[in-house]
Amino acid sequence: MFIAGIRIDITGKKFGKLVAKYPSGKAKNGNTKWHCVCECGQEKDVELQHLKSGGTKSCGNCSRMKYDLQGKRFARLTVLGRADKVSSNGNIYWLCRCVCGKMIEADSYCLRTGNVKSCGCLRKEKAAQTIRKNAATAEQIGNSNAFKDRNGNPFQAVNIGARNTSGVIGVSFDHPSQKWVARMMHKGDLVLNATFLDFEEAVEARRRVEHKYLKNLSRTN
Repeated sequence: MFIAGIRIDITGKKFGKLVAKYPSGKAKNGNTKWHCVCECGQEKDVELQHLKSGGTKSCGNCSRMKYDLQGKRFARLTVLGRADKVSSNGNIYWLCRCVCGKMIEADSYCLRTGNVKSCGCLRKEKAAQTIRKNAATAEQIGNSNAFKDRNGNPFQAVNIGARNTSGVIGVSFDHPSQKWVARMMHKGDLVLNATFLDFEEAVEARRRVEHKYLKNLSRTN
């Protein structure tokens, strides 16, 4: 195949870890440069003669991969192979299978240092164990009314949290947009998620939804 101005077509050919994709121009010395994709996913323009001679075999950042983790196990994760991405600092990502069956991509450094040990299931299990160790909480496990008031309303829907600064449950100020946000969850669904320029409008929106979904609600905040 002839490409205008190109005597040798190496499209799709592999040189070390690099696969040539298309001619990308000329070097200062007049040699043709090819745009290549490395096995690690990064891209690089390389002169044809450097590819053919073996002078350039990778993007240059692959030298950071000092550890081949394929087939190794780290806590609950088994490394299956390289993933098609690299972190911003050049670290390789690896495709891993957790003992629970879930697949994740994990940073090489995080795997080797133990910062990543599972798909997230280990953290959830530890959190559950911590909860069960709390006698007061353990007594309420399985009780669907444990976190509801006497009218059957979820506590978080009728009580102001410690981090609330607006003085109204479900209403907060979003600094990036400079708007007031009114939100409300009901049985796991987000039934209100709206923004307002005026604080009172946000409060009124929250009140309307409360009266629709909550039972025998009577409070002043």
